[in-house]
Amino acid sequence: MLELEQAQLRERFQTLLAQEQQALLTYEALLAHAIDPELRMQVELLCRDKLRHVELTERLLEIVD
Repeated sequence: MLELEQAQLRERFQTLLAQEQQALLTYEALLAHAIDPELRMQVELLCRDKLRHVELTERLLEIVD
């Protein structure tokens, strides 16, 4: 039973990681085209937050594996 729960948890974290990575790529693309300084600052914050989410999810995957 525990192995099944771990496998399900691993699958969910892998899905979450893929979503977080895609969001980060989207924000980075937006940042590359942002001209307005205020918008750039906001998108940079979003990028930093998303990067932290990616790193956290990677750590969670390491724990489950």
